[in-house]
Amino acid sequence: MRLPLSSPLLESFLVLARELNFSRAADLLHITQPALTKRIQNLESLLGQSLLIRQYGALELTESGRTLQRYGAALEHQETELLASLVGERTGQLAGFFRIVTFSSALRSIVLPALGPVLRANPKLSCHAAKAEVEVLHEMLIDGKVDFCISLSECERAGIENVQLGIERDVLIESSQFSMRDSCFIDHDPRDNFTEKFFLSQTGSTVPRMERAYFDDIYGLIDAVAEGIGRAVVPVHLLDPSIPVRIVPGFKPFDVPVFLHYHHQPYYTRLQQAVIDDLLTHCPPLLRTDRVGLDAAVGVADDALVAAQARQRQRTQQ
Repeated sequence: MRLPLSSPLLESFLVLARELNFSRAADLLHITQPALTKRIQNLESLLGQSLLIRQYGALELTESGRTLQRYGAALEHQETELLASLVGERTGQLAGFFRIVTFSSALRSIVLPALGPVLRANPKLSCHAAKAEVEVLHEMLIDGKVDFCISLSECERAGIENVQLGIERDVLIESSQFSMRDSCFIDHDPRDNFTEKFFLSQTGSTVPRMERAYFDDIYGLIDAVAEGIGRAVVPVHLLDPSIPVRIVPGFKPFDVPVFLHYHHQPYYTRLQQAVIDDLLTHCPPLLRTDRVGLDAAVGVADDALVAAQARQRQRTQQ
Protein backbone atom coordinates (compact mmCIF):
# COMPACT_ATOMS: atom_id res chain seq x y z
CA MET A 1 0.00 0.00 0.00
CA ARG A 2 1.35 3.39 -0.99
CA LEU A 3 -0.10 6.81 -0.18
CA PRO A 4 1.00 9.36 -2.80
CA LEU A 5 2.34 12.73 -1.67
CA SER A 6 -0.89 14.47 -2.66
CA SER A 7 -3.23 11.82 -1.25
CA PRO A 8 -6.67 13.39 -0.51
CA LEU A 9 -7.03 10.86 2.29
CA LEU A 10 -3.83 11.98 4.01
CA GLU A 11 -4.61 15.66 3.42
CA SER A 12 -8.08 15.23 4.91
CA PHE A 13 -6.70 13.45 7.96
CA LEU A 14 -4.08 16.14 8.61
CA VAL A 15 -6.68 18.92 8.51
CA LEU A 16 -8.99 16.95 10.81
CA ALA A 17 -6.12 16.13 13.17
CA ARG A 18 -5.33 19.83 13.45
CA GLU A 19 -8.93 20.95 13.97
CA LEU A 20 -10.27 17.91 15.89
CA ASN A 21 -13.70 18.86 14.59
CA PHE A 22 -15.37 17.24 11.56
CA SER A 23 -17.50 20.27 10.69
CA ARG A 24 -14.61 22.79 10.71
CA ALA A 25 -12.29 20.40 8.87
CA ALA A 26 -14.91 19.72 6.16
CA ASP A 27 -15.40 23.46 5.67
CA LEU A 28 -11.64 24.00 5.29
CA LEU A 29 -11.44 21.15 2.77
CA HIS A 30 -14.52 22.40 0.88
CA ILE A 31 -16.26 19.03 1.13
CA THR A 32 -19.30 17.77 3.02
CA GLN A 33 -18.97 16.26 6.47
CA PRO A 34 -20.17 12.80 5.29
CA ALA A 35 -17.51 12.91 2.54
CA LEU A 36 -14.83 13.68 5.10
CA THR A 37 -16.05 10.87 7.35
CA LYS A 38 -15.85 8.47 4.39
CA ARG A 39 -12.26 9.59 3.60
CA ILE A 40 -11.16 8.97 7.18
CA GLN A 41 -12.83 5.55 7.21
CA ASN A 42 -11.09 4.63 3.93
CA LEU A 43 -7.73 5.76 5.31
CA GLU A 44 -8.20 3.73 8.50
CA SER A 45 -9.16 0.73 6.37
CA LEU A 46 -6.04 1.10 4.21
CA LEU A 47 -3.77 1.42 7.25
CA GLY A 48 -5.56 -1.19 9.34
CA GLN A 49 -5.43 1.26 12.28
CA SER A 50 -7.90 3.42 14.17
CA LEU A 51 -6.71 7.01 13.93
CA LEU A 52 -9.38 8.87 15.91
CA ILE A 53 -11.58 8.16 18.89
CA ARG A 54 -14.52 10.00 20.44
CA GLN A 55 -14.11 10.42 24.19
CA TYR A 56 -16.37 12.44 26.48
CA GLY A 57 -17.88 14.17 23.48
CA ALA A 58 -14.48 15.26 22.12
CA LEU A 59 -12.37 13.97 19.24
CA GLU A 60 -8.90 12.67 20.07
CA LEU A 61 -6.06 11.09 18.12
CA THR A 62 -4.97 7.55 18.84
CA GLU A 63 -1.27 6.83 19.16
CA SER A 64 -1.30 5.70 15.52
CA GLY A 65 -3.06 8.95 14.62
CA ARG A 66 -0.37 11.01 16.35
CA THR A 67 2.34 9.06 14.52
CA LEU A 68 0.66 9.69 11.16
CA GLN A 69 0.17 13.36 11.99
CA ARG A 70 3.89 13.77 12.76
CA TYR A 71 4.71 12.01 9.50
CA GLY A 72 2.37 14.30 7.60
CA ALA A 73 3.80 17.44 9.21
CA ALA A 74 7.36 16.33 8.39
CA LEU A 75 6.25 15.55 4.84
CA GLU A 76 4.79 19.05 4.44
CA HIS A 77 8.03 20.68 5.62
CA GLN A 78 10.13 18.51 3.30
CA GLU A 79 7.81 19.14 0.34
CA THR A 80 8.03 22.92 0.89
CA GLU A 81 11.81 22.73 1.00
CA LEU A 82 11.96 20.52 -2.10
CA LEU A 83 9.64 22.70 -4.17
CA ALA A 84 11.52 25.86 -3.18
CA SER A 85 14.76 24.34 -4.47
CA LEU A 86 13.18 23.04 -7.70
CA VAL A 87 11.44 26.25 -8.76
CA GLY A 88 14.57 28.32 -8.70
CA GLU A 89 15.14 29.49 -5.12
CA ARG A 90 18.89 30.08 -5.45
CA THR A 91 19.26 32.51 -2.57
CA GLY A 92 19.45 29.80 0.06
CA GLN A 93 16.62 31.47 1.99
CA LEU A 94 14.16 29.48 4.04
CA ALA A 95 10.48 29.23 3.18
CA GLY A 96 7.50 27.64 4.88
CA PHE A 97 5.57 27.84 8.13
CA PHE A 98 6.08 26.61 11.69
CA ARG A 99 4.15 26.80 14.96
CA ILE A 100 5.57 27.36 18.44
CA VAL A 101 3.87 27.68 21.83
CA THR A 102 5.25 28.72 25.21
CA PHE A 103 4.29 30.01 28.65
CA SER A 104 3.33 33.67 29.04
CA SER A 105 6.60 35.16 30.33
CA ALA A 106 8.65 33.58 27.52
CA LEU A 107 6.74 34.70 24.43
CA ARG A 108 8.00 38.28 24.32
CA SER A 109 11.21 37.81 26.30
CA ILE A 110 12.54 34.58 24.70
CA VAL A 111 10.72 33.58 21.52
CA LEU A 112 10.56 36.94 19.74
CA PRO A 113 14.22 37.95 20.33
CA ALA A 114 15.43 34.47 19.40
CA LEU A 115 13.39 34.07 16.22
CA GLY A 116 13.58 37.67 15.04
CA PRO A 117 16.90 37.19 13.17
CA VAL A 118 15.78 34.13 11.18
CA LEU A 119 12.39 35.67 10.31
CA ARG A 120 13.97 38.96 9.18
CA ALA A 121 16.53 37.12 7.05
CA ASN A 122 13.90 34.92 5.35
CA PRO A 123 10.92 36.95 4.05
CA LYS A 124 9.10 33.82 2.84
CA LEU A 125 9.30 32.18 6.26
CA SER A 126 6.23 32.53 8.47
CA CYS A 127 5.26 31.37 11.95
CA HIS A 128 2.47 31.22 14.48
CA ALA A 129 3.81 31.98 17.98
CA ALA A 130 1.34 31.61 20.83
CA LYS A 131 1.19 31.35 24.61
CA ALA A 132 -0.75 28.82 26.64
CA GLU A 133 -1.11 27.64 30.22
CA VAL A 134 1.85 25.64 31.51
CA GLU A 135 -0.16 22.46 32.08
CA VAL A 136 -1.22 22.09 28.42
CA LEU A 137 2.07 22.92 26.66
CA HIS A 138 3.37 19.34 26.38
CA GLU A 139 0.00 18.01 25.22
CA MET A 140 -0.18 20.60 22.44
CA LEU A 141 3.12 19.28 21.07
CA ILE A 142 2.16 15.62 21.55
CA ASP A 143 -1.18 16.21 19.82
CA GLY A 144 0.54 17.83 16.84
CA LYS A 145 -1.01 21.26 17.35
CA VAL A 146 2.46 22.86 17.32
CA ASP A 147 5.92 22.02 15.97
CA PHE A 148 7.90 23.40 18.91
CA CYS A 149 7.17 23.99 22.57
CA ILE A 150 9.00 25.86 25.34
CA SER A 151 8.06 24.90 28.90
CA LEU A 152 9.27 24.83 32.49
CA SER A 153 9.62 21.05 32.83
CA GLU A 154 10.86 18.03 30.91
CA CYS A 155 8.37 16.15 28.78
CA GLU A 156 8.42 12.49 29.73
CA ARG A 157 6.73 11.29 26.54
CA ALA A 158 8.81 8.96 24.36
CA GLY A 159 10.00 10.52 21.12
CA ILE A 160 10.07 14.09 22.49
CA GLU A 161 13.41 15.90 22.66
CA ASN A 162 14.13 17.92 25.84
CA VAL A 163 16.80 20.59 25.30
CA GLN A 164 17.48 22.94 28.19
CA LEU A 165 17.60 26.56 27.05
CA GLY A 166 18.57 27.93 30.43
CA ILE A 167 17.07 29.00 33.74
CA GLU A 168 14.27 31.38 34.62
CA ARG A 169 14.99 33.15 37.92
CA ASP A 170 11.82 34.12 39.79
CA VAL A 171 11.49 36.55 42.70
CA LEU A 172 8.71 37.82 44.95
CA ILE A 173 7.81 41.46 44.27
CA GLU A 174 5.55 44.11 45.77
CA SER A 175 4.62 47.69 44.95
CA SER A 176 7.15 50.37 45.87
CA GLN A 177 4.55 53.09 45.37
CA PHE A 178 1.42 51.97 47.23
CA SER A 179 0.66 50.25 50.52
CA MET A 180 -0.93 46.92 49.85
CA ARG A 181 -2.52 43.79 51.24
CA ASP A 182 0.53 41.70 52.15
CA SER A 183 -1.60 38.55 52.25
CA CYS A 184 -2.87 38.93 48.67
CA PHE A 185 -0.92 37.06 45.98
CA ILE A 186 -1.51 37.33 42.25
CA ASP A 187 -1.33 34.41 39.79
CA HIS A 188 -2.58 33.79 36.27
CA ASP A 189 -5.68 31.75 37.12
CA PRO A 190 -7.08 29.54 39.93
CA ARG A 191 -5.17 26.51 38.59
CA ASP A 192 -1.83 28.33 38.76
CA ASN A 193 0.15 27.04 41.76
CA PHE A 194 3.43 28.82 41.01
CA THR A 195 3.24 30.98 44.15
CA GLU A 196 2.90 27.87 46.30
CA LYS A 197 5.94 26.33 44.57
CA PHE A 198 7.95 29.47 45.30
CA PHE A 199 7.23 29.33 49.03
CA LEU A 200 7.87 25.58 49.20
CA SER A 201 11.28 26.17 47.57
CA GLN A 202 12.36 28.34 50.52
CA THR A 203 14.37 26.51 53.17
CA GLY A 204 12.07 25.60 56.03
CA SER A 205 9.23 27.62 54.55
CA THR A 206 5.54 26.81 54.41
CA VAL A 207 2.82 28.22 52.18
CA PRO A 208 1.16 31.19 53.91
CA ARG A 209 -2.56 31.75 54.03
CA MET A 210 -3.45 33.73 50.93
CA GLU A 211 -6.02 35.98 49.44
CA ARG A 212 -5.94 35.57 45.68
CA ALA A 213 -6.18 37.76 42.58
CA TYR A 214 -5.68 36.75 38.96
CA PHE A 215 -4.31 38.42 35.82
CA ASP A 216 -3.86 36.23 32.76
CA ASP A 217 -1.13 38.31 31.09
CA ILE A 218 2.28 38.32 32.83
CA TYR A 219 2.83 42.00 32.07
CA GLY A 220 -0.64 42.83 33.39
CA LEU A 221 0.22 40.83 36.50
CA ILE A 222 3.34 42.96 37.09
CA ASP A 223 1.29 46.13 36.53
CA ALA A 224 -1.23 44.86 39.09
CA VAL A 225 1.58 44.52 41.64
CA ALA A 226 2.74 48.06 40.84
CA GLU A 227 -0.80 49.27 41.57
CA GLY A 228 -0.66 47.72 45.04
CA ILE A 229 -3.22 44.96 44.37
CA GLY A 230 -0.96 42.29 45.82
CA ARG A 231 2.38 40.54 45.68
CA ALA A 232 3.48 38.12 42.95
CA VAL A 233 6.28 35.76 41.95
CA VAL A 234 7.67 36.86 38.57
CA PRO A 235 10.80 36.37 36.41
CA VAL A 236 13.43 38.91 37.39
CA HIS A 237 14.38 39.58 33.77
CA LEU A 238 10.94 41.11 33.13
CA LEU A 239 11.40 43.80 35.76
CA ASP A 240 12.06 47.12 34.10
CA PRO A 241 13.63 49.79 36.36
CA SER A 242 10.82 52.18 35.42
CA ILE A 243 8.19 49.92 37.00
CA PRO A 244 7.43 50.95 40.62
CA VAL A 245 7.99 47.53 42.21
CA ARG A 246 10.64 46.11 44.51
CA ILE A 247 11.88 42.65 45.40
CA VAL A 248 10.57 41.52 48.79
CA PRO A 249 13.61 40.88 51.03
CA GLY A 250 14.14 37.66 52.95
CA PHE A 251 13.38 35.23 50.13
CA LYS A 252 15.89 33.49 47.91
CA PRO A 253 15.31 33.44 44.13
CA PHE A 254 13.45 30.45 42.71
CA ASP A 255 15.34 29.01 39.71
CA VAL A 256 13.30 27.00 37.21
CA PRO A 257 14.81 25.25 34.13
CA VAL A 258 13.45 26.25 30.73
CA PHE A 259 13.21 23.56 28.04
CA LEU A 260 12.73 23.48 24.28
CA HIS A 261 10.75 20.46 23.04
CA TYR A 262 10.16 18.98 19.61
CA HIS A 263 9.51 15.56 18.10
CA HIS A 264 12.61 13.49 17.44
CA GLN A 265 12.97 12.81 13.72
CA PRO A 266 15.53 10.92 11.64
CA TYR A 267 15.72 13.94 9.32
CA TYR A 268 15.25 17.65 10.10
CA THR A 269 14.54 20.10 7.31
CA ARG A 270 16.61 23.27 7.03
CA LEU A 271 13.65 25.19 8.45
CA GLN A 272 13.34 22.97 11.51
CA GLN A 273 17.07 23.01 12.17
CA ALA A 274 17.21 26.80 11.77
CA VAL A 275 14.47 27.29 14.37
CA ILE A 276 16.23 24.98 16.82
CA ASP A 277 19.61 26.62 16.26
CA ASP A 278 18.22 30.15 16.65
CA LEU A 279 16.45 29.34 19.89
CA LEU A 280 19.66 27.84 21.28
CA THR A 281 21.96 30.56 19.93
CA HIS A 282 19.92 33.69 20.64
CA CYS A 283 18.54 32.74 24.03
CA PRO A 284 18.55 35.92 26.19
CA PRO A 285 21.49 36.14 28.65
CA LEU A 286 19.30 35.88 31.75
CA LEU A 287 18.28 32.39 30.67
CA ARG A 288 21.71 30.99 29.83
CA THR A 289 22.83 28.05 31.94
CA ASP A 290 26.19 29.73 32.54
CA ARG A 291 25.73 30.38 36.26
CA VAL A 292 28.34 33.15 36.48
CA GLY A 293 26.78 35.08 33.64
CA LEU A 294 23.31 34.49 35.04
CA ASP A 295 24.16 35.71 38.54
CA ALA A 296 25.98 38.76 37.17
CA ALA A 297 23.05 39.65 34.94
CA VAL A 298 20.59 39.33 37.81
CA GLY A 299 22.86 41.46 39.99
CA VAL A 300 22.81 44.25 37.42
CA ALA A 301 19.05 44.03 37.13
CA ASP A 302 18.65 44.16 40.91
CA ASP A 303 20.99 47.19 41.19
CA ALA A 304 19.03 49.01 38.51
CA LEU A 305 15.82 48.17 40.32
CA VAL A 306 17.15 49.51 43.61
CA ALA A 307 18.25 52.74 41.90
CA ALA A 308 14.82 53.15 40.31
CA GLN A 309 13.17 52.62 43.68
CA ALA A 310 15.41 55.28 45.25
CA ARG A 311 14.43 57.75 42.53
CA GLN A 312 10.78 56.90 43.11
CA ARG A 313 11.11 57.57 46.86
CA GLN A 314 12.75 60.92 46.16
CA ARG A 315 9.90 61.92 43.86
CA THR A 316 7.38 60.88 46.52
CA GLN A 317 9.09 62.98 49.20
CA GLN A 318 9.24 66.11 47.01
